[in-house]
Amino acid sequence: MTLTLPETLDTAAALRYLGVQGTPDVALSALMKKAEAALREVAAPRAVTLCARREQVERYLIGEDIQRHVAGCSQCVLMAVTLGAELDRAQRAANAADMAYAVVLDALSSVAAEAMADAAEDAMRREFSGRGLFLTGRFSPGYGDYPITVQNELIRLLDAPRRIGLAATPAHLLTPRKSITAVLGAADHPVTGRKAGCAHCALREKCSYRKEGKTCA
Repeated sequence: MTLTLPETLDTAAALRYLGVQGTPDVALSALMKKAEAALREVAAPRAVTLCARREQVERYLIGEDIQRHVAGCSQCVLMAVTLGAELDRAQRAANAADMAYAVVLDALSSVAAEAMADAAEDAMRREFSGRGLFLTGRFSPGYGDYPITVQNELIRLLDAPRRIGLAATPAHLLTPRKSITAVLGAADHPVTGRKAGCAHCALREKCSYRKEGKTCA
């Protein structure tokens, strides 16, 4: 699945990643415009999905949180999204040349990756709706008590290295970096899934949403 970046990116989300509240100053606004131009030039967003009966992937649904999320679902959908290796190269060049710009590029790239995961999820939701099936939201390894070690198995099941150039390192990190893997539940009746919540989140102490009294759910 080839994806296209939206006409506008969620700059407010990027600012949250940067820890900036309110309107950015002139210098930061200029860096954000530069970063977005570079991102649009090199990003090559693609996605791959796989639908399987739940019993076929049950061994990869490790932990109470993911089990709650797919409760009542007879099928599961595995998905992976990446912005491509060229963006990694652009990020390394930025890291070496201008750290302020590099940080902004990283934040905008994270926003773009989330946007592409949303787009892939929306496409699947439309497809499954036509088949009379309902999807939960996505749930990624590393969220709640769903172990990051599952990442490598999802990549293997999706054949992601061959299909979209996405791999996972022995330390379970995705490469290219701006990539997302996730699991969704599918059922013949409306399902929403269940997020793990702040109490179980690995990013609880660093979360900018919590600092503002908000949640990401």
